[in-house]
Amino acid sequence: MRHVIAVVLLFGLALPATAQELRAQLNAVGLKSAYDDWLVAQSTTGTLGMGTRLGDGRWVTLRESESDAVQMGELASVSKSVTAACALQLVEGGQLEWSTRLPALLGTAPDVTIGELITHTSGLGPDSTQATMPSWLGRTTDSATHFSDHVLNAVNARDSQQGTRGAYLYNNENYALLGLAIEATSASTYWETCKAELDLSDDISPSPRAGAFQPWGGLQAHPDAYVSFLETHFGPNSIIGLDPFALPHVEIAEGVYYGLGMVFRRFGDSYNFWHFGALCFPEQMNAGSYAVLWEGEVGALALYDACVDWPAMGALDGALTRAVYP
Repeated sequence: MRHVIAVVLLFGLALPATAQELRAQLNAVGLKSAYDDWLVAQSTTGTLGMGTRLGDGRWVTLRESESDAVQMGELASVSKSVTAACALQLVEGGQLEWSTRLPALLGTAPDVTIGELITHTSGLGPDSTQATMPSWLGRTTDSATHFSDHVLNAVNARDSQQGTRGAYLYNNENYALLGLAIEATSASTYWETCKAELDLSDDISPSPRAGAFQPWGGLQAHPDAYVSFLETHFGPNSIIGLDPFALPHVEIAEGVYYGLGMVFRRFGDSYNFWHFGALCFPEQMNAGSYAVLWEGEVGALALYDACVDWPAMGALDGALTRAVYP
């Protein structure tokens, strides 16, 4: 999906701190209003986390008012950004390499690399998780990779793969196997490893309902905590935010790329990162999410209790982007 762009940047202007803070609060009202209108149009409820960088470099959490009620929500596929950032930490620490081949870690496994898994270019497919995830709701163990083992077995059982190695094919299996690789590389479970590597608080954690598929779609978060995570690991001072082209990535549309669990594009002298998530299980669970970081200056996480279609996702992207770039 092509990300909406406009030409006027509200944040990052050379304004005194007090003016920056005022502009930030005005923008928070605009984002919240745009999101509330979208929720009404979708006949659902949700919550919005927001953050911005002020003129003195501080990253602050925004809220229309201190009394705004917020709660933990399902990240769904936005969980992939956490898994990818975790893998990056292991690569930076010398425990993994992007060229590490999966059989070296897991034994019987497809001969693909960590870099291919993280960019959905492994050629694996079809996505076996789509049929099995509903039956895993509410089922958790100390190790989410117990369920990823089922995915590995499904992948190993195929005579051939649906995708083409080197070509982008979005498939939850890639991140299920990435979770197995993370656990095989460490002395702890997938989540214990990633929580420690990323220094996460309990405000980002395995979901009680979807935790069986933590590595690819089973994390929950307080929206403010995730927005802070986004700034820390995808902001302009992060390894990813400094130059996502120096890390595994693949072009998925003209000028649009998939990198470490996020879609991104170059914008001005920086980058925009974004990703949607959806847990659509009729009569069982319907939840969605949208994470976005505009130029490392303004970030948002929208959480909602609905399963929406692509036009509605595009409308949300457009509404929030226009609130930042009116």
